[in-house]
Amino acid sequence: MNPEFERNVWLELTPRRVLMMAGLLALTFFAASLAGGLGWGLSSVASLLYYFIVVVWGSRNAAMSVVGEIRDRTWDMQRLSSLGAGTMTWGKLFGATSYNWFGGALCLALIMVNVATQLGPVTAAIEFVYYLAIGVIAQAASLLASLIAVGRRQAHSRLDLFVYQAVGLVAALVVYYVWSAADPVAAMLSHKPATDFIPWWGRSIDARAFLLASVAIFASWTLLGCIREMRLELKMRNGPLVWLVFLVFIGLYVAGFDAFLSADMKSWDAISLRLLLALTTYAILTYLMVLLEPKDRVHYRWMAGQFGRRHFLTALKGVQAWMMSYGATLLVGGALALWLLHDAATAMAGQALVLATLGFLTRDVSIFVLMQTLPGRRRGDLGALAILFALYVLAPAILNGLHAASAMYLFFPQLAAPTWLGAAAAWIEGVIVLGLAVTRLALVERSGAKAAA
Repeated sequence: MNPEFERNVWLELTPRRVLMMAGLLALTFFAASLAGGLGWGLSSVASLLYYFIVVVWGSRNAAMSVVGEIRDRTWDMQRLSSLGAGTMTWGKLFGATSYNWFGGALCLALIMVNVATQLGPVTAAIEFVYYLAIGVIAQAASLLASLIAVGRRQAHSRLDLFVYQAVGLVAALVVYYVWSAADPVAAMLSHKPATDFIPWWGRSIDARAFLLASVAIFASWTLLGCIREMRLELKMRNGPLVWLVFLVFIGLYVAGFDAFLSADMKSWDAISLRLLLALTTYAILTYLMVLLEPKDRVHYRWMAGQFGRRHFLTALKGVQAWMMSYGATLLVGGALALWLLHDAATAMAGQALVLATLGFLTRDVSIFVLMQTLPGRRRGDLGALAILFALYVLAPAILNGLHAASAMYLFFPQLAAPTWLGAAAAWIEGVIVLGLAVTRLALVERSGAKAAA
């Protein structure tokens, strides 16, 4: 058995705690049956308890699984053990939450019996997979958030712990609301018809099968993300292949939902809409990853040195996720700009808007890198976020107050901007900030070499 999982199970599932959980749940179910009868009322109570025990409480325990070890000063000793990243992740994630899964299993048994009796065994099996998936996603997302913070060497106060838990709760809420649209149990309780089919890539797919597969796949990706972050914490190097596969998957997955765009976009053809969805997804991932990943100047200088020596394969192994996401955004944006040439009516305005978006993305990403090169101990992402807030919120508000809204194309993409002037301004700003970031990295390297000499 996984030694880390076994250790956590021994700590969590003590006889006293097991008897306490079983006794309290039995009394709760008995009281609910007396109040509401043996039907959906009792099943609803069991469902609420499952969400509280597994999702809410479990996500907190998952976030504490590594943070608690750091607080107790035992994490460094565990990192020096012979356990691999997968073993450590599995042991932390499911061992630290084993008590929650014990209580959740008792609730889930009652839910499954009721659903199988009312709607049949097939629906019960589908509900079983959904409940397992939402619990795993909530806990894994909380663990992933805590591991990212550990990698950034952040403090772990109660507020930080609440943030890690909130990440898991938000992920669970997204899964819950998406699944509720096609859930027959939720439809029966709310007396609203469930969605039967979902349009995806021009085809109508059974909603329950599609959403169930989606939830299971995203749960797997979240678990894989935890393993990759654990590898970094154990001083292992992650290659670019997994993130590249994820980019291909998420681009194809999101691009298939072009039928859900607003009526204002229906004049665009299907390929343009799908490229636009993929472009938006990759841009969001670029912002997210450039914020979360450490922007280490030493690592960037090492990559530059490897490229300079023509060790391209070695350098590519050190490419970060935000760099690959940025490259995917440029690639899809260029494809969209070229595809828009076939429609003479919207080619000029559409191409200018796409190129302006890529230019401002280059500017914003370069701001994050530039802020890491400035002297001082408290440099970095907060300063970059403050600059972006000034560019996207404060500057437009000032321009509106001065009745100069026509100049907003200087700060973010504007469809009403002069056709190519907005794109030119965006790329000029992007190249300038990128040049400053590269120059600062070079200056820091030279100063470090002189100090060493």
